[in-house]
Amino acid sequence: MDKYRELKSEYKGLLAFLQKSLPKMDLDEEFLLYYISATLKIWGSNVLYSPDYRTLLSTISGTTYTIEQVVTAMSCCSDEERQLIIPAFFEALVNRDQKKRSALSGTFIKKLNYLLAASAMINGDFTVEEANCLSAIISGLSKKAASAGIDVGDEPDNSFMITDKNEESYLKNDALMQAASERNLQKKEEQPLFSDTDDDLPFTISFNLTGEINDIDDIDNLDKLIDVQIVPKQDSLSVAQPDKDENETLESLLAELDGLVGLENVKRDVHSLMNFIKVTKIREKRGMRVPTISYHLVFTGNPGTGKTTVARLVAKLYYHMGILPKGQLVETDRSALVAGYLGQTAIKTQKVIQEAMGGVLFIDEAYSLAGDTEDSYGKEAVETILKAMEDHRNELVVIVAGYTGLMHKFIESNPGLSSRFSKYFEFPDYSGEELLAIFNRFCSANGYELDEDAASMLRQYFELLFEKRDERFGNARTARNIFEKSINAQADRIAVLNKISDSDLVLITTEDIASAIGGAVR
Repeated sequence: MDKYRELKSEYKGLLAFLQKSLPKMDLDEEFLLYYISATLKIWGSNVLYSPDYRTLLSTISGTTYTIEQVVTAMSCCSDEERQLIIPAFFEALVNRDQKKRSALSGTFIKKLNYLLAASAMINGDFTVEEANCLSAIISGLSKKAASAGIDVGDEPDNSFMITDKNEESYLKNDALMQAASERNLQKKEEQPLFSDTDDDLPFTISFNLTGEINDIDDIDNLDKLIDVQIVPKQDSLSVAQPDKDENETLESLLAELDGLVGLENVKRDVHSLMNFIKVTKIREKRGMRVPTISYHLVFTGNPGTGKTTVARLVAKLYYHMGILPKGQLVETDRSALVAGYLGQTAIKTQKVIQEAMGGVLFIDEAYSLAGDTEDSYGKEAVETILKAMEDHRNELVVIVAGYTGLMHKFIESNPGLSSRFSKYFEFPDYSGEELLAIFNRFCSANGYELDEDAASMLRQYFELLFEKRDERFGNARTARNIFEKSINAQADRIAVLNKISDSDLVLITTEDIASAIGGAVR
């Protein structure tokens, strides 16, 4: 049995102990997340990365992690301001000890200490930094138990296990110092210094020296002077273009944009952006200076105003303009980016970013990532996204969307956001006439027609909704909901007829509209 499977066996043993101690709790996912977060934090205390880390996490979790996910998560976990939360299952152990005067908490702490120490040693060393980090994690659990009056005994002594750093286990390059001395520090260009020796690791690593090395003390602090960039190998990622309409062109996409109901200012802004890109491309071809431009966008406005539809068109336009290599749109929100434990958010966010690579990452209700000053997980997601935007400038565009006021506060909450998002597209609410036009489009797309009286009733209703709208105003979603209710009402009306004509199947009447909106318009 190899070292990874041995550790997996130890992991399963501790999980079995928890399941026996807390039979009513669903522990599989929570304990896995806690274990991974704790392990990442311990590894992160070293700053350096070992290929053993990815292999161990993948073996225990059954999920194949990329190197970029692991390194990004380690970076987030190594932040001293971010501490592991006390897991719910440990609080349950403490509560049980209180009620039954048992010693489960102390037993768990000792078993966990052994498991995490063994995980730290997976690459052949147990450094002072790792030992201190592990002791801090264990101390937090011990203090939690002590505050509840539970005696867990002396905390484990990890100092006797400390070893010298196993330099051979970490990714490094012997020519680093020579390359640094020969380098023009003003340019700060990325320079690959080595290729990995593990063929199944789909990445290359570049070092960017961010400061000057003057003496031996600077060498000792070399990790702080080097910005490490991990980039997936091109052939390790699927670079196939998504299915494209062969007849789809830049002109046809702009025509589709222009055909949308309302949104005149948005259409104008998109056309202006495309014109600027076109002129910039011409300047570039002619060897002229090209201004720096950010393609990341902020879409502001209420729900149902077409933000996702326009984002999808923008992704395709960017592809046809040569800004993005693929042009797909990946839509997400906080629930798909944020996890419940330190370090897990970075891994979860990285997974979404990889899906969007080559296209547009569209984050709806993005302001929810910065809603609370104590929300370290939202901040972790934002920092991970910002790093990806910087590392993959030619492969990833991010569009964030949400309510106008909240989005302005969100962008202003982080200097990194405000420096990257400078273009705002405001999506106004649809007027009553525009909502009727949207309703008619649903009708046409599905083979229905509104009679004149029904159209008049619906126009009055939409105008009333528009006049009395608040933050819950649904815009196009309201039109869709009423359309679906209308055709259901029509089906109920005609299903009882002895003979149903084609006209009956197509026409939506005032009776159907009145049923859909809950009565006549007042």
